[in-house]
Amino acid sequence: MDYTVRDDEVARFADFDNRYAGAGERFGIRRSTLASIPTIDFEPFMRDAGSAVKQAVADELRKACIDIGFFYLVGHGIAQAEFDEVHRWGHRFFEQPLAGKRRLARSRSLSGQGYIGVGGTNPDANVNEAPDLKETFSMGREVMPGEPEAGRFGAGLTQWPALSGFRECLQPHIQKRVGIAQRLVRAFALSLGLPERHFDEMHRHLGCFLLYNYYPPLNLAQLKRAQWSISPHTDYGSFTLLDQDRVGGLQVRNASGQWIDVPPLEGSFVVNIADLFARWTNDLYTSNLHRAANFSDVPRISVPFFVFPNGRARVECLEPCRGVGNPPRYEAVIVEDYLRALLDQSDRTGRPGVSKKTAARMAGQGGA
Repeated sequence: MDYTVRDDEVARFADFDNRYAGAGERFGIRRSTLASIPTIDFEPFMRDAGSAVKQAVADELRKACIDIGFFYLVGHGIAQAEFDEVHRWGHRFFEQPLAGKRRLARSRSLSGQGYIGVGGTNPDANVNEAPDLKETFSMGREVMPGEPEAGRFGAGLTQWPALSGFRECLQPHIQKRVGIAQRLVRAFALSLGLPERHFDEMHRHLGCFLLYNYYPPLNLAQLKRAQWSISPHTDYGSFTLLDQDRVGGLQVRNASGQWIDVPPLEGSFVVNIADLFARWTNDLYTSNLHRAANFSDVPRISVPFFVFPNGRARVECLEPCRGVGNPPRYEAVIVEDYLRALLDQSDRTGRPGVSKKTAARMAGQGGA
């Protein structure tokens, strides 16, 4: 099934609208307009506290996911010092000569991981576009014991750079994020009134990518129209665990359509709901537009960890999120097929991939 729009259609969408703008009540749920994103202490799930304590956290998470789809996560067990070390390795990678980075080009890998420069995998084919002004380098987790080959989506196929100490830092760090994500899906299940382990099986061998985004300082005088460090977009998977450096520049749309800042908060992840989880919840949980611009005088690093179910999992509307007057809004999808189409589009254009459903919303042709 084709989930993408043509490259010439993508260029039409210079500015964005989305299905979550508007705080009015729908299906008995009212979204609040927030001026900042909430902070959720995840420590009860990390130590497997009692059910009442965990349910209280899940209730906070539910409200954040309905109102804006973004929240800070603290109490997850990773110290700021480790984030700082991960950022230092990112700078060391991107400060290499271009030839060294290109040896790890994503276009040379069957795993969908590696280096991409400004303009995507083939910038000469996009000379009339306004690509995001960023470089990226993506990595995956290792293969787990007993994991079947089907649905791995690049696990165990990272192109590690020849920088002594890089892999030794990043490989265990990725594994820590896997553990946090596997606990977080339990909080999501409780937040929806489902059994705590409802999502466990499809996240036992979860799909994931750790991505370095490297944003050089922007020059306002040289920017093209609708050009950003990363342009307004939604993420594709289930949810994202992002850590920012101290430079900042991230913004998200609230329910009234205003762009609000998401400044760095020491020791935290920024968690956001992505498109597959919005499909699961029939748009109850908000896969929200966000963007970033680096107007500082130093390069910015951000490190998102994109989480999605095993590649062969089927995602369709959850029972608690449908009913009379609220039928499923999306067809069922196979995770790997859905994600690969959008990732391929992003690689070609140097801008985030846009699904047909998202494109229709932007053009005012569909959605709500």
